[in-house]
Amino acid sequence: MTGATPSAAAHPLPPETAPLWRAPFAERPVDATVTVPGSKSLTNRYLVLAALADGPSRLRAPLHSRDSALMIEALRQLGASITEVPGDGAFGPDLEITPITMDAPAADTAIDCGLAGTVMRFVPPVAALRRGASLFDGDPHARKRPMGTIIEALAGLGVAVSAPGGGPASSLPFTVHG
Repeated sequence: MTGATPSAAAHPLPPETAPLWRAPFAERPVDATVTVPGSKSLTNRYLVLAALADGPSRLRAPLHSRDSALMIEALRQLGASITEVPGDGAFGPDLEITPITMDAPAADTAIDCGLAGTVMRFVPPVAALRRGASLFDGDPHARKRPMGTIIEALAGLGVAVSAPGGGPASSLPFTVHG
């Protein structure tokens, strides 16, 4: 691009409207400790592993977000017990998880995936392990996300997955028949 400065090229706004910020110059080396929240992706993966474990687990300093709240509720719908307990994390309580009992009688359930990719892709296989039907749905934009790979993988394992009305599924909403 001719006539463009590197900072203008990196910013999506036209140069005349792009906000300018000059980074402060440190007079000496910076020495600091910063505590950051946990990972959304790892928190949700740990929740799934704990829900499938052979005994209770404690997740220390998890990330508390909409995606993790959706995962917690999905796993509760499938039979896990997840309780907030005091912890020493800077961003919220720890979680105690009692796993899903797969052979227990289970009622049909509905799982709200929101926009959480880990919920819509990691929870259907868990639902396939338990008894009952689990309807998966999410936010309107989530219905546009491709789900064919996970649905085909489940079908390849002999798990029945159907769309509303009983036809084949390729996106949300769909039902996993465990």
